[in-house]
Formats: sequence, structure tokens, C-alpha cells
Amino acid sequence: MASNRKKQNQHPITMLFTSALFIVLILMFRPWEFIGTDESSQSLDNGSGTVFTGKEYGDLEPDIEAILSEALSLENTPFLTDGTNPDEGFNSSGFVQYVYQESIGIRLPRIAGHQFDLGESISLDELYPGDMVFFKANTLMSGIYLGHGEFMTVSETNGVETLSLKGSNFWADNYIGAKRLTEEEAKSLHPSTYEDHEHPAVEHAMQYLDTPYVFGGNTLDGFDCSFLIQQVFRESSDVYLPRVTVDQHKLGEEIDLENIQPGDVLFFSAIDLEEENRGNGEVTHAGIYVGNDFMIHASRTEAMTQISYINEYWSDAFTSVQRYDALSLHDEEPVVQEAARHLTTPFKSGGSSPEEGFNTSGFVSYVYQESLGIQLPNTANDQWDSGTEIELDELQPGDVLFFDGSGSYLSAIYIGHDQFMIASESSGVTTRHLENSEFFSDIYAGARRYE
Repeated sequence: MASNRKKQNQHPITMLFTSALFIVLILMFRPWEFIGTDESSQSLDNGSGTVFTGKEYGDLEPDIEAILSEALSLENTPFLTDGTNPDEGFNSSGFVQYVYQESIGIRLPRIAGHQFDLGESISLDELYPGDMVFFKANTLMSGIYLGHGEFMTVSETNGVETLSLKGSNFWADNYIGAKRLTEEEAKSLHPSTYEDHEHPAVEHAMQYLDTPYVFGGNTLDGFDCSFLIQQVFRESSDVYLPRVTVDQHKLGEEIDLENIQPGDVLFFSAIDLEEENRGNGEVTHAGIYVGNDFMIHASRTEAMTQISYINEYWSDAFTSVQRYDALSLHDEEPVVQEAARHLTTPFKSGGSSPEEGFNTSGFVSYVYQESLGIQLPNTANDQWDSGTEIELDELQPGDVLFFDGSGSYLSAIYIGHDQFMIASESSGVTTRHLENSEFFSDIYAGARRYE
């Protein structure tokens, strides 16, 4: 009892010394560092950068070496908002896109958010040279990991530069994660995958990659999504589609999404509206499905024809899948093929050749002469008088349709599946649908056949 009382009455200075010693021991050993550690955490609260210390990568694969070499060669290239090439400058995602395409042929999207939609997430301790790293401050930015905590990206002040994830800095503080393309994604984003593809439209479309996007464009110098669809199916499959997306959507066989196959066409609605209204409006965009949730399309956001992953942005606007295989004429209609060669030729009053342009009857006369050697009269009224009358339900590709114009008939070439080609004052030689075009269906006069 006396001994216990003695312990309870220790001098205050002794107690203070004991407490101080205990605190010193706590600070020396820091036991909290061993509690709740998650090695896969994406946090960069690592002051000393120990997560990157002692990393050994072994011999890098040739593709990885090519990515790093290309990235390093671009150091000090200036910053440019929306920049995608070294001649003018880069933003961060344009830099990443350019490096991957130039070094190994993989066509990444140009928008950082769409790059982030790809690949599998990679933890800090699994980072490997060539991985894509992402940062979020005022906007989402991307970069290319070099190894040992270093990466390359583009800043507004220094352009393309090498930076570090170690310690506390802007980039470490705003790091949100890393992505690595899966083998399937890398294959899907490489054009060589589609060489000798079993569907001719998929293979053929690849030749138009990088063509500039031009809304309403009607030439190979620049075009929009519906021109690409029309051009590819005509050239590869002998399928003749209207020029406008909303009309293309009305043709073919509608396919359930779960049964989609490469070569089918995906349609999307109102993709430029607010999110709550997307998918409810008129069809505004189309792309050719190439497999594995990817499509090729003339993309406004990419500013060119590109291979794109069908991410949530596209899924939210999805409308339908159409299949056009059954519309093929199988290279058996020379009149139709000759007519299609002159799509987009300008309208010219009295015109009768592709060099000067066509009016309606001049177009029909020229096509018949070139394809079959048949010389038709020059005017639509005389063409009407010289052919054999054909009923609407007996129409065959190559027959000539007539419409009531102002003072005379307008003639056009029937191409099958309720479609025809006509030299239009507004669009030049173009494709129209007999049933779906209220204007032409109301003035339809009859048809003739020439043999």
C-alpha cells in the first residue's frame, strides 16, 4: 500500500519527462504509416516520391520505345488551343493523339475526355512507360508517362515539356489517374486491322481517314457523315443511298442493337442538343460499325474522318442500326453505275455534259449514251414520247421517271428501292426517294423504258 502511494505521488517534472519521451518515440516510428495503406491508391500524397523509387521496366517493347521517342522529339513545341500538329502547336490531348498515331499508327480521339474513356485503369505502382496520364484542373488534360515519375504533356506557358509526379506540385495535386489501352482497343484503333475485311464497306471506308470534316461537303476534299456513308456504300457495295442522313435512315433493314455486325450503319439523334433532349430529335449523324464497339465516321468534333469508340456520349444519342446489304445491285446495272459517277455534278440550264453541268433531260441523255450507247432525245417531253410506258409496280433500275415541271416534264433515272437520281437545281445530281419525298411523289407523272 505504501509503495503504491509513492508511485501515485511522483514529481510533476518526472511525469512531464516521461510524456515527452513517449511523444518522441511516437514521432520516430510513425506507426500510422502502417495502418490502412492502399498500394493501389491513385493519391499522389507521397512527398518523397517513394512509389516511383527503384522501378525497373526491363527491355521496353519496340512500340513503347517508338512512343517515347516520338514524344521526346516534340519537346518545346509551342502550345496552341485545340492544336494537333507540331507545325502549329499542340494542346495536351492533341499531343497525345499525334504521338500515338505517328509512332505506332493508333488513332486516339483528340478530346482528353474521350481518351479517358478508353483503356483499363492503372494504379500508381503499376504505371509503365507509354501509359496515358490524366489531370483535372479547369479542364481535363492528358499526357504520356515516361517512367520513374516523369511524364510529358503540354502547358500553356512552356508547350510540350517533361514534368514530374513526385512531390507536391500542380500536376501531382491534380492527377486523377492513368489508362492503358487493352489489346482489343489497340487493334480496333489501328487501320491495318481492317485490311481485307470481310465487309467491303468497312475496308473501303478506311481510305477516307483524315479527310477534313466539312458540313454539307460534297467533294473528296472535305465532307460530312452522310456523304461518307453514301460514297462508301456506292463505291464498295453498289448500294445507292440518299445524300442526307435523315433519308438514309429510312432505308435498309432495321437491326436490333444486339445483332449488329460490321458494315451496319449506326444512326444518332440530336447529338448537339442539351443532354435531356438528346435521342428524342431528328436523326443527325451516322457512322459505319467496324466491330468491338467502334465505328468510322466523318466526325465534327474530330474535324475529320476517324475511328471512334462508341462511348456514353454516343450511346445516349443512339437511334437505330440499319443494314444495307440487300440493297446492292451487284454491278449488274450499268445505267445506275454511270449515273452515280456524276453525283454532285452541278445543275446547268440546258447542260448535257459533266464538264458544263446537267439539266434533268441532259443528265438522262448523257447517262444512256455512255452506259448503253442509246441516244435519247434532248428534251424531257420528247423522252416521254419515245419510250415504253411502265407501271409504278413494274419499275426496274435504269428506267426513266418523269415528273410534272413548270411547262415541261422533269426526267430522272430510277436506281431501285424507290430511289432515283436527278439533276436538281439546288443540289446538282443527287439521289431522292420517291415515296419519302413529298415534293416528288406529288408531281410523279409516270415512267418509261428504253431498249
